[in-house]
Amino acid sequence: MWIAVFIIVVLLIILSRTKFEVRHEITLDATVEKVWKTIIDFGNYNRWNTQLSYLGGKVAPNEKLHLKLAVEGAAPYEFKPIVSQWKEKEVFGWLAITGMPRVFDGEHFFELTHLKNGKTHLVNREEYRGILSLIMQQLPMMKLAPKGFEKMNLELQKYVEKT
Repeated sequence: MWIAVFIIVVLLIILSRTKFEVRHEITLDATVEKVWKTIIDFGNYNRWNTQLSYLGGKVAPNEKLHLKLAVEGAAPYEFKPIVSQWKEKEVFGWLAITGMPRVFDGEHFFELTHLKNGKTHLVNREEYRGILSLIMQQLPMMKLAPKGFEKMNLELQKYVEKT
């Protein structure tokens, strides 16, 4: 009996460390400052982002956001992540925990790099991790995620390059 419990605990620990990533990178013809301001200005996401809606919360380190994600091919859902990453004009991120930590967590990152001639390299990525990550990775909505990240980046590009 104790051996079975031990094996289950070890398996759960191992599974809690599994993860996968979705990412899309793009070069924007806009300064890091402009891209940063756009990314953290959730009140104006509706001006450029057709997938992510801001429903409330405070955009500051360790604060909670209230967001709604509606991607093509998947049912819209609301979530309340914590702002987990904030390195001014370099990294912005939030952590969404489903249920208990390490069951299925998603940490989203916008990583900005200043390039020559006032351009910005943007990495838009999410690390999914936890006990259910290997199962969740196979779901249709996760198969659609790369296209959603690309769409978000292209919408951001169109917005920051025209304004």
